[in-house]
Order: sequence, then structure tokens, then C-alpha cells
Amino acid sequence: MTAIRLWARLLRATGPRATDVLSAIAFAFATAALLAVLGGVNAFRLRLETGAVDEASGSFVLTLAFVAAALLLPAVWTLAQAAVRLAIARRDDRLAALRLAGATRGQVSAMAVLDAVAQALVGVLVGAMLALAVTPGIARIEFQGLPFTVAELLPPAWVWLAAGGAVILIALGAALASLRRVHVTPLGVAQRVTAKRLSLWRIAGFLLVVAVYVVTVGLGWIPVETSVAIVFIGIVVLAYSLIGPLVIQGIAWLVAKGARRPATLLAARRVVDDPRGAFNIVGAMAIAVMAGGFASMAPAMAAGDDPMSRDMATGAALTIAIAAVLGAVLAGIAQSAKVLDQRREHQAMHKMGVDLPVMQGAIMRQVTLPLLVAVGGAAGMALLLILPTIVIWWDNPSSVLTWAAMAVGAVAVTLGATACALPLVRRVATEAVPA
Repeated sequence: MTAIRLWARLLRATGPRATDVLSAIAFAFATAALLAVLGGVNAFRLRLETGAVDEASGSFVLTLAFVAAALLLPAVWTLAQAAVRLAIARRDDRLAALRLAGATRGQVSAMAVLDAVAQALVGVLVGAMLALAVTPGIARIEFQGLPFTVAELLPPAWVWLAAGGAVILIALGAALASLRRVHVTPLGVAQRVTAKRLSLWRIAGFLLVVAVYVVTVGLGWIPVETSVAIVFIGIVVLAYSLIGPLVIQGIAWLVAKGARRPATLLAARRVVDDPRGAFNIVGAMAIAVMAGGFASMAPAMAAGDDPMSRDMATGAALTIAIAAVLGAVLAGIAQSAKVLDQRREHQAMHKMGVDLPVMQGAIMRQVTLPLLVAVGGAAGMALLLILPTIVIWWDNPSSVLTWAAMAVGAVAVTLGATACALPLVRRVATEAVPA
């Protein structure tokens, strides 16, 4: 029997589950965010091509729009990975049963991929409708002294198809990457491969990138053009995402050594075991906080009613808002996936007498610890990135307060989304274990 027929029979037998709905929601938000950003890029492009704005300022704003779109791509990829992991985690037992019944490994892998692609397709369709629904609201925002129009914010059809296809390809890639970590054997046992250790060479690479940025952009010892400076900023952000898991792992190890509460010890050990996964959950918020540093510079740099400064502040705020929504959805989805991944562990702990509040507290601390570390590090990185104008920034209290509000809001939104996964802990821990 082909994998498609097996998958269709399994789908009819089990029906759509809550995890399938959550995965589709994750893909929907990722698609809507991507389409919204591409709509803004299309509007700035049209204005530049039609001569509605000055060529120099129009080109600069279009470049910033592309940078904003690029900053959101890692969040979209991570969100897709979490959605795929959520679906695969819930279907492990049924796929293992099929392997025991005689299904080949190729058939089981194909079925897992079909699950991810089907959920991504549903998410893309819902996300496209969501993007259409929010477009009139976005059109009320004014940029470059002109209000947007709905027509400007609607890219050509091929852009919509390309964006949807990109999300589906991301889902496919994430599914294939997940299958490298989860293998179902003929004995019906799901084997989970331990993640590789993080290399200390990440520290040397990060310090090298920071040194180059400080010399070329921060202190201006080597003059560079604006486009080169933007590339350096992107490299610094990427370097932070590489060293972030290592820093989180080190601090979590110290917390585990000094833990006095069971929930804290459990959360810290889980973070030590999977620092990449912990950083992926909070990485989008960390980038949002870094972007908030740039956004807070706009009021400080504004000269009276400087329209460019207002546009930069508005654009940065929009980017942060989109990143915050993606980060919140990611936190809820990723924690749900972790709870399902660790369902046997939760069931065993519950049978041993561990209280549900302890397990739920561990879930919250499992996000709070890396979140505070990542946001704190992002704050430091933002100060580094605005080094050339940090004196002006510090002399403007509104800039400091704006940024602080953004950081606190990012932490609160992420923790609130994580709390949505707590009821799942009770359900997973108390459900009957199949014989």
C-alpha cells in the first residue's frame, strides 16, 4: 500500500486533532506576517518606480524594508519547525505502530512529511485570508508623507504564490530535518538522538565579528558606506544567534548547580540538555529587542518634524510588533511541542508523586530562564550596535523609556503565550498510558 493511501486512512481514522489545528495556526501566522511585510516592500517599490517619492530617500526606505523582511525570515523558519515538531511528536506512537505492523521506514517518513505539508497548505490559505483582512488597517498608516493604499499593499499574484510556496517548502525542510532526529524502528520504539554539543569556537567567532564591527562602524576607524554598515549589523545579529544557545546553556548549568527548588532544577536541566531549542523559542523576541534599540534611536535623532525619523520609528515599531506576534505564537506552539515530546516523562513523574504545579512551574521556568538571558544579551547587543550615537540616545529619556517598554512587553507577551501550554501538562500527565 502506498504512503499516500496509508496517510489518508490514518487521517480518516484519527481525524484532525488539537495539535494539527495548532500547527495550522502557526503556519497561518507565519504566512500572514510574510505577506504583510512583502506588501510593504511592494508599496515602497511602486512609489519609487512611479516617482511618487524622492529617489534617494525612496531607495533608502526600500532597503530598510528589505532588511525588515530579512529579519523576520528566521522567525518564520523557527515557527515552521515548531509546528512540524508538534505534529510529529503527537503521531510518534501511531507511526511506531504502523512500523510494527509492517510499514517501511520510507512510508512512515513520507506520511510524516505529508502531515506537515498538509498542515502548511491549510495554514497558507488561512494566512492569506488573514493578510487580506489586516491590509485595510495597515493602509491607514502613513509613510513618506503619504498614506498607503490597499492596491499598493497587495503584491502581484506571483508574489503571493511564491510566499505560500516558500512556507510550504520551509515546512517540508523542517519535517525532513525533524525526521533526522526521530526514527521509528520496527520494534515500535521511537528513538530520540541526543543533540550534538555546542562548540566553544562560537565564542571566538562572535568576538571576532564584534571586534570588526566596533572598528569599522562603532568607532569609525575604517570608513564604510551605509550599505556596508547594514551588512555588518546583519552579521552581528547572526553571530548573536550563534552564541546565544551557548550562553544560555552555561547560565542554565550554573542555575542547576545552585537550584533549591525542584521546578527550577528540572527546568535548568532541560535547558542544558537542549540549549538550541531553548534559544529558538526566545530568539524572535531577542531580535525584536535588538530592533527596538534602533527604533528608540529615531526620537533621539529627529530634528524637529523630520519625516525620515518618523518613518524609521514607525517602520521599526511595525517590525517589532510583527516579530512580537510571531514570537508569542512560537512560544505557545514550541512549549506545546515540548510537553508532548516529554509526555512519557510527565506521566512517570506524576505516577511517582510529583505535583502538577511543580511540573507546570518547570515549564514556565524553562522559558523564563532563556528568555531573560536572551533579552538581556540582546539589550547589550543593541547598545553595541548604536555605539556611534549612544550619547545622543542616553540624553533623550523618551528613547530609554520606549526601549524599556518594548523589552518588558516582549517578555510579558512570551510568558503569557507560554502559560497557554500549562493546561496541556495536566492533560498529558494524567492521561492513561496504553498497555
